[in-house]
Amino acid sequence: MTSIDPSWTVSSRQALLFMQLADSLEISRQTLIADCDLDPLWLENPDFRMPVAAIYKLARRLAELSHNEDIGLLVGRVSYLNLVSLILYLPRICDNLRQWLNMMPSVMEMQGDIGESIVIREGESIRTQWNPLLNNDESGRYFADMILSSSVSLLQSVCIHPVTIEKAYFAYPEPENIELHKKIFGEQLFFEQDFSGLFFNIEALDYPLVKPLDSDSLNLHENILATVDKDSGDGFLRQMRRSIVKALPSGAMSIDSVAEELSISRRTLQRRLAERNTHFLNEVQDLRSAIATRLLKDQQMGITEIAFLLGYADSSSFSTAFKSWHGCSPKDYVQQLEEAP
Repeated sequence: MTSIDPSWTVSSRQALLFMQLADSLEISRQTLIADCDLDPLWLENPDFRMPVAAIYKLARRLAELSHNEDIGLLVGRVSYLNLVSLILYLPRICDNLRQWLNMMPSVMEMQGDIGESIVIREGESIRTQWNPLLNNDESGRYFADMILSSSVSLLQSVCIHPVTIEKAYFAYPEPENIELHKKIFGEQLFFEQDFSGLFFNIEALDYPLVKPLDSDSLNLHENILATVDKDSGDGFLRQMRRSIVKALPSGAMSIDSVAEELSISRRTLQRRLAERNTHFLNEVQDLRSAIATRLLKDQQMGITEIAFLLGYADSSSFSTAFKSWHGCSPKDYVQQLEEAP
């Protein structure tokens, strides 16, 4: 573990989650802003990157003012519902929990520079493990609680069959009152562990995902497929492009992973692209550019979520790439759309 790096940032969306909880607990936002030295401008744009130190201070102060150390568990539930656009979209590019879990670490990394989530097989169980950048003494238990609580909500909502949490680990001492822990995670709770994480049976990996039927989700998916398939009467290119789009959110998409998905060698993939006067990086960039503009026009997702779907580590990297394609930032692009007659 280390101390806070001044360069670490987190999406102000996280601060807004805590503010929403503060409203429900009747804690004044203005008091929190003043006590935590928050710039109100940070909260006007959910995709703004604010200092990590500020979000830790906000969490601690909210816990103090509410006299409630369980705020992380509650914010996790708020966070879950604010991921609804991704919850509705990901089952359209995943078939089962195994594929969905491959993207889960990237979803968690959307939170900012606070840690990473990993998925590990342990015997006949799968565990999701939260690895924070700071230990609990420095950051408090709030973010570990938030990640685990949000993860439970996600796991229990995306599959047709319920995913039962076998046990939950927490890297902090047992609180005096663990009733909320029991309601969220069940009875098998273990404290003062080496890590915070959740365990569930390996058979759940093959559980099919629930496919949303709402018109907005269907339209979004169809719009993306139309973008991918545009001007492509070539079956090979269409299949490859769909494989790329499916793999992008994992953050680990490569020419080798796409070739494996297509059951061909890397060399064969390169040769077939050369025969069509294109190459892999061009295809990836063109897809990212086209999908980005499509999603921004639909205005169903924030910039951070779009960055995730396109495989970028953060919204800043996505904004830089978008500006190189279109000469303006994603935010300016949306503003131009809104101002157009």
